[in-house]
Amino acid sequence: MKHASRVGVCAAVVVGAALSGLMGVEHGHAEAKGPDIAPQAEVSRPVLAVVGASISDGVGAGNPDRAYPALLAAQLGWQSMVSADPGAGYVALGSRKLGPMLRLLAKLQLTDHKPTMVIVQAGYNDIGKSPKVLASSVSKVIGEIRTQAPDAAVGVLTVFPKGQPSPAAWATDTIIVDAARNADPHVYIFDPLTSHWVFPTLADRLHPTAVGHRWIADRLAADFRHDGLTGLTHH
Repeated sequence: MKHASRVGVCAAVVVGAALSGLMGVEHGHAEAKGPDIAPQAEVSRPVLAVVGASISDGVGAGNPDRAYPALLAAQLGWQSMVSADPGAGYVALGSRKLGPMLRLLAKLQLTDHKPTMVIVQAGYNDIGKSPKVLASSVSKVIGEIRTQAPDAAVGVLTVFPKGQPSPAAWATDTIIVDAARNADPHVYIFDPLTSHWVFPTLADRLHPTAVGHRWIADRLAADFRHDGLTGLTHH
């Protein structure tokens, strides 16, 4: 089984969807002014920040507590924050026009919350976008994470499959991975295409069911363990 590429340690930023604080879950959405601040007792627990599109927003899960960011954080014993908009990408604006990723990222207030890991989940909605614009946008997002959360580990969760991936999907995936690594050689790559992820989906063959969200959380938790990320602490 192919695991996430490990090119360094630190903390990781997950770019995903709605805002949630786990273990006594506090959940909000990207249109909010910013993530809820964890109670004082939670301050020492590691923070998983996710910025992303529909899958990070919990589409198919039924409710945010059953979406992969909350499930992954629960497995790790971490807190979670999510800022996401269905349809958003590194370039795509999203259905609520809250994107692209750089704009969604700002709502996580990384400087204040000092995440342990940041994951950016995006790519499918950028299929067909200009390669030059896409690569530049990926670089800007990774650079902004590094500026706001220099001690965090950064991860990119790339293009999700929809049935048999098209050549355009593969090309978009490659652009994102290359641009992310050029921007930060220590970035962690979680690539559903090259790792051949298969999980239960809705009828659209793209969005995971609640069981699919659990599968994704389990897979990411396994990759975290493989890459030595589970022992990271809150900064």
